[in-house]
Amino acid sequence: MKVALYIPCFNSARTIQACLEAVLHQERLPEQILVVDDGSTDATIEIAKKYPVKIIGHPENRGLAAARNTAIRSTDAEFIASLDSDCEPDKGWLACLIKNINSPATAGAGGRVEEGNLSSLFDIWRSVHMQQHWGAKKKTNPPFLFGSNTLFRREALIKAGSYNESYGNNFEDVDISNRLRKSGYNLVYEPRAAAVHLKGDDLFSLLNNFWRWNLAFYIEKGFYVKPGNFIFKIKDNIGLANRFLEEDLKAGRKKLIYLDFLIALHHSLRDFDYFNFCGKQGQFNIDAYAKAPFWLSLLDLTFFYHLDHSKKSLDSFMPRENNFKQNFLALNLVLSAFIQTRFRNIRFKKTLHKHLFLSLYGIYDDQLLSRLLHLSESHADWSGLFKKTQANLNKGFLKALSLNFRGWADNLTGSFPGKIKLIEDSAQQTEEAMEVS
Repeated sequence: MKVALYIPCFNSARTIQACLEAVLHQERLPEQILVVDDGSTDATIEIAKKYPVKIIGHPENRGLAAARNTAIRSTDAEFIASLDSDCEPDKGWLACLIKNINSPATAGAGGRVEEGNLSSLFDIWRSVHMQQHWGAKKKTNPPFLFGSNTLFRREALIKAGSYNESYGNNFEDVDISNRLRKSGYNLVYEPRAAAVHLKGDDLFSLLNNFWRWNLAFYIEKGFYVKPGNFIFKIKDNIGLANRFLEEDLKAGRKKLIYLDFLIALHHSLRDFDYFNFCGKQGQFNIDAYAKAPFWLSLLDLTFFYHLDHSKKSLDSFMPRENNFKQNFLALNLVLSAFIQTRFRNIRFKKTLHKHLFLSLYGIYDDQLLSRLLHLSESHADWSGLFKKTQANLNKGFLKALSLNFRGWADNLTGSFPGKIKLIEDSAQQTEEAMEVS
């Protein structure tokens, strides 16, 4: 039995050494180790070169599914194992997976990944709500095999059409699992094949990675096809946030409930960003943004709102590519007064606005935030932004998100008034966690 093991990498300098060390100390060593570098710009390749591995490089980042297909094409091994570059497998990991793929009817086996980094609130949240395992018991044909650590019959992958590269970095593991099962193969989840996840998150990476996890599912369900469908996505985001909040309260995980709460706004705004992108050329990227366009967008929005207050439409000097920024700022202005009435802690409103900037854009500008808050307080009624026409504003989206969010916040207050205080306390703990990191 010849086994090739591949490790897809993109800017993995922080974890690739620990991953490779663990691979080279397996009880059952693979006959071939491939490192598929997907356009890294850090020291990933330099570190990998120190080990007895074959390095295959993509000149630019093409996504995880493409890296997996490159590995499949680069070996003739009967079995092909994969391990994420931020995973450190136990010594018996590969041997354990091999024992579970001894029948021709079984196409693949996957193991259990446990979080090894629980040093921050964000890592703890990930360990609860982004688990990469199916529990402590072995299962035949689980919903899917997590792509972070698997072993497949290479021929079965090829017959199934290999990985669908349109999925990029997420859902490719769900998709290939579904196609293998439809082809008549079995899949096995073996929790004794264990690996430790070395990942560490911050607010930006946590919420955006979680949003990416589910993107392909919502695309397939047609949530981004037309505005009417998109409104249901807002409701789904609020429902998900509410479910997590209730689960964490019931389990005594009070520190996590603000992150649960934040999902409703973050995901809806990120969805709107993606909805605007749909149909454009290129790949949808989530990157940190420059601060200057936000200042210009805020000045443009507020200047014409006051200048044209009696008119049915607002002018704008900002180009079309700034429409998401202007909708984001408009929503902040409109919701600010409402948030202050529901959350009495004077620090909460600033904290929430700050975390929306950080989680969506990866930026924090205290002067910009102070100006936004000052504008929202000095001119409390910004509801006209929902009523007037402006080239960059989507009134339907703004109104739908505002109404649904207000209704949810009112229900939180009505069902259990103490929840608001708990969310405020959790927000402060989140802010403290960010200061530590």
